[in-house]
Amino acid sequence: MSALRRYLPVFHDVHCASVLVVGAGAVGTRKIEALLAGGARVTVVAKEFSPTVEERAARGDLTALRGTFHPSQMEETELVFTATPDRALNRLVSAEARRRRIPVNVADAPEECTFLLPAVVRGDGFTAAISTGGKNPGAAKALREFLEEHRAEISVRLERGRRRKRIAAGPGKVHIVGAGPGDPDLLTIRALGLLRSADAVIYDYLVPAEILSLASGKAVKICCARRGGTAGHGAILKQNAIHEAMVRLAREGKSVVRLKSGDPLVFGRGGEEAEHLSREGIPFEIVPGITAAMGCAAAAVLPLTHRERSSSVTFVAGHETDEKGESAVDWNLLPKDGTLAIYMGVGRVAAIAEDLAGAGFSPDTPFAIVENGSRPEQRIVRGTLSGLSRISVESCVRSPAILFVGRTAASLPYENFEETSDEPVAQGV
Repeated sequence: MSALRRYLPVFHDVHCASVLVVGAGAVGTRKIEALLAGGARVTVVAKEFSPTVEERAARGDLTALRGTFHPSQMEETELVFTATPDRALNRLVSAEARRRRIPVNVADAPEECTFLLPAVVRGDGFTAAISTGGKNPGAAKALREFLEEHRAEISVRLERGRRRKRIAAGPGKVHIVGAGPGDPDLLTIRALGLLRSADAVIYDYLVPAEILSLASGKAVKICCARRGGTAGHGAILKQNAIHEAMVRLAREGKSVVRLKSGDPLVFGRGGEEAEHLSREGIPFEIVPGITAAMGCAAAAVLPLTHRERSSSVTFVAGHETDEKGESAVDWNLLPKDGTLAIYMGVGRVAAIAEDLAGAGFSPDTPFAIVENGSRPEQRIVRGTLSGLSRISVESCVRSPAILFVGRTAASLPYENFEETSDEPVAQGV
């Protein structure tokens, strides 16, 4: 059978070959079309021909012999296919072909074949062949049909792959990678490639298990939960310990991914980590991610800017680190006609409400809190600033969450928000 492997691919090697096909039903017609596409000289024997074969014969594309099979029809034949509903006839054709040492393929009867054909899908720039060794032709057909339905997508992916080099984390290098707001589908292609290839992953507690599971099973995984951590989070590291771990692992020659929720450079301490790596002489790169404000706003259908409602968006830290002391935010300077996206503010909503009121923000200004944005457990709480403190407590808002303040936070962008209410409006998505 090994000598006949040249016939196993998609008929590319049958150019000008003399081929006999016994049977012209649906299966026989498919084989005839493939053979003709490969440039074979086809003779068909059958009592009845399908309309396609009739048309091909009328155009002179093949030789049609109407009637029953006779061994003499195999003279000067190089390849034989039989695809009739008569199993006895198929066995007769197979036996005669084997006696003459002519390669033969019998539809749905691998034991009668001297070679097998895969199910074939041709697309723009690719040809795919699917074979189950003749044991499950139905499964091969199902796979072929699936690939045919996705032919265009496959061609696009192949072209994309041809243009792009393989993405892999580099040994002795740290990749500071944004994991996005939580939905694994929102990872960038580069982030995914680096995560899959890294030897070590140092990740934030906000990175969900669904994203972490994309890392190699062999990778060392270290959680750096700065908020105190819980069981299952692994080692609890302070920022200086994170710096030390990145440097140590890189100097050991490991490829390191420092995986950060959202974007590394938006309240993610990515700048501090890059500075430390630079001082230590460790090569690094920063891979952006979708920051929480962007991801939560999109998931909540909340435009950060809008021609009629807001011409600016301001990212604000709602909580400062203990070592920094008082907030550096001057709430009086924040634009009152734009959109505020307040990070890390869940624990001090009451103080933020006072800051905004003291800065002159109207109590009727809409707000929206998006909790677990883009994740299955996403929740949205809406209201106006006059009730912000009470509503957030009554709704039991928990981190991770982003507080949006401004006219764009008023329900969905295409709904009227003329009348405001202090009653909490919670929406599950």
